[in-house]
Amino acid sequence: MIMQVILIVTFLALSVSNVSAQSLELMPGIERVFADVQWLKAFDLEQHWTLFSRTRATVDYDNNTDLFSGAYLNYTTNIGLGTTLVGRIADSGAGADLGIHYFKSSQKWMIYALPAVQLSSALRYSWFSILRYMRVLNSRWRIYSSLELFSAFDRDRHLASVQRIRAGLDHSGYQFGFAVNLSGTGQKFIGTDTNPGVFIRKQF
Repeated sequence: MIMQVILIVTFLALSVSNVSAQSLELMPGIERVFADVQWLKAFDLEQHWTLFSRTRATVDYDNNTDLFSGAYLNYTTNIGLGTTLVGRIADSGAGADLGIHYFKSSQKWMIYALPAVQLSSALRYSWFSILRYMRVLNSRWRIYSSLELFSAFDRDRHLASVQRIRAGLDHSGYQFGFAVNLSGTGQKFIGTDTNPGVFIRKQF
């Protein structure tokens, strides 16, 4: 299982080696191992047009895998609002979404929020957001924290929700600390799952 995770992480890292900015995270948890590669490419100097992509891989200790890859084509105005076209591929299938996002960032914090509607005959809408906060402690150390939220709904009910929480430290571009991934499915969150662990993340 460990070799399988290493191969997945290596492939994900090599696939985004020539973009403007990227990050690679590995999270061993008590239920499964989670790997996440994110990258951001700007197409103009003002960074109005950007492509954000992320690929996730999860492997549990019975060698069951779950893969997701999504590409977010964004146009962002000077005030942070903009439109997003999403293309996604997962074990459950492929699809596209259209939404309106808000994006702002600084040296200390970052927020990306995207409500979107699935481009299909069936009504499905979702909320996706990433919040990060980093506080400088000294010339080499910073506090690092991150909260990622995702929820999907159809016309009548809740389909699935995910929360990913990270709290730790940053040293020379490496982040590490405590992590927990939470998820729930169905109207009453019948498929609730909790996977606590630790994370190490490298930002390039």
